[in-house]
Amino acid sequence: MIVFLLFFIAYSLCVFLISNIYALVGFSAFNLLLLVVFRINVLKTLKNLYKILFFAVFVFLFNLIFDDVVSSAIVGWKILIVTNFAFIFSNIFSPVQIANGVSQLFFPLKLFKVNTDNLVIVVVIALNFVPIILSEIKTLKQNLRARNVRLNLQTIFTKSHVILTLYFASLLKKTEDLETVLLSRNYKA
Repeated sequence: MIVFLLFFIAYSLCVFLISNIYALVGFSAFNLLLLVVFRINVLKTLKNLYKILFFAVFVFLFNLIFDDVVSSAIVGWKILIVTNFAFIFSNIFSPVQIANGVSQLFFPLKLFKVNTDNLVIVVVIALNFVPIILSEIKTLKQNLRARNVRLNLQTIFTKSHVILTLYFASLLKKTEDLETVLLSRNYKA
């Protein structure tokens, strides 16, 4: 598993360090090949790319302030490639497999007497937290609709303290519950 994690890190670094358009086409083709080889659902992939597209467009527009159109588009394209590869990686391997790989990756830190088990628990919580965040956002939206609160730009700016307080209180409770479950099961990576 450690080999796959190192490959994931190296792949991501290569995508961001290389600005050659032909290389980026090659990375995109490699992602498509992985999607076919591992038979990852096309609809799920497109939904994931759609979710990331907003961020990639935001980064593109932000980069337009400092750079030309082509360079800004390349940066947005790189984000799409890396996030798509992360999506493929998370569909191939389970969070437990990834956590075990991270545990192996952190093994040299034991020489410096760093408690790697706690670091692995943090990684497991982070990996399991993304779906929790998404479900909490949906729950928050439903709660606000039930209270006849419209979610528009004005509401977000005028009542942001209420919305964020509810959101983060719920997230912190979920994090605490997840940590308690992992520790009660005597999780060891």
